[in-house]
Amino acid sequence: MNLKKLINGNSRFSEIVRFGIVGALATVLQYGFYIIFVHAVGVKAVPSSMISYALSFIVNFFLSSYFTFHSRPNAKKGVGFALSHLFNMGLQTGLVAIFQQIVGKTLALLPAMIICIPVNYLLVRFAFTSKFFGGTSRAATTPAKDPSLLTDEESLLK
Repeated sequence: MNLKKLINGNSRFSEIVRFGIVGALATVLQYGFYIIFVHAVGVKAVPSSMISYALSFIVNFFLSSYFTFHSRPNAKKGVGFALSHLFNMGLQTGLVAIFQQIVGKTLALLPAMIICIPVNYLLVRFAFTSKFFGGTSRAATTPAKDPSLLTDEESLLK
């Protein structure tokens, strides 16, 4: 399987790869903003974490919608995305407060992210795929009803 098919595929693995790409970009943006606020602006670690999280959130929502989950953003998905990130932001903020005492303010965000990223994937996936938030649940939809849900291997066989 080539990289383009992997990224553009409809399988769960392709979705996770796309989530990783978007997450990596959002992480780099967040960490960059964090360093700027902590060192250039002089904001303390915890507020810097919150500000950088909010800025990367905006980019993350649109990339997650269009690229990761191949869907149009709407209000319900926005609410689900926001709720998942509010939970994750609280978790991350608490972890930064703990880790700054252990590894210092410059590195405090990194171990927090290691914990929060997998939690975030599960919450965001629910927000974009759950019928509760206006998505199409893959568990409730079969490939026979929706050809976009075929795995890459099934698509190649057709």
